[in-house]
Amino acid sequence: MQDKEEMKALITEAMTILGTASKALEGLQARLVQEAPAKAEPKALSLVEVRAVLADKSRDGFTDQIRALLEKYGAPKLSEIDPSNYRDLAEEAVCLGETKDTLEAAIVEKMKEGLDDKFQAVFAHHHATNLEDLKEECYPSFLCDIRRLTRG
Repeated sequence: MQDKEEMKALITEAMTILGTASKALEGLQARLVQEAPAKAEPKALSLVEVRAVLADKSRDGFTDQIRALLEKYGAPKLSEIDPSNYRDLAEEAVCLGETKDTLEAAIVEKMKEGLDDKFQAVFAHHHATNLEDLKEECYPSFLCDIRRLTRG
């Protein structure tokens, strides 16, 4: 009988040790496999910030293209544009005047990141199949779209 009682005691002790070890391992695993921090949304741009970007580009000779961008985003004047579009408008304005060389460089960078499979959709969105087909007036928005490509 005593052997049976000893066996029960040893099993109980082993289960306690295993339970403690299991909890410790779970804690270590939780530290190692921390969730990736949530990607912070970029700060919303203000009217003043967007106006500054547009003014710089206007001084660089892109006034007509800025007017076209404003129309594209829904109004003839910046003050009438929906603030939710400010970031996209500013990003596209910054890309005014970029060349095919800049587009090629951006594509090469995204290829290095393994994003080749996403190019076809971007070209299709701009009614082109390659850079040769892409209209020059589409360069700014195309470049923005390429730069925004990410995995996920």
